[in-house]
Amino acid sequence: MFTSEIYVPQAKTPANTDLEYLKAEVDKHNLNDMWNMILLLDYQVANVHELSPETREEFCGIVSLLLKAFTK
Repeated sequence: MFTSEIYVPQAKTPANTDLEYLKAEVDKHNLNDMWNMILLLDYQVANVHELSPETREEFCGIVSLLLKAFTK
């Protein structure tokens, strides 16, 4: 019996890959303070992995926009 779902380890999901890329870009442009400030002040967590998947997606969207603005 085959299922229609294929197991993909959570560490290899596209969302985590995107998050790793985003964090690398933040590090590259020395915007770690911005990353941490948004997590602590807006979401009241210390680590991005404490966010629900939906909230993590929202956070990544915000950081992506700020990254574009600060690196142009």
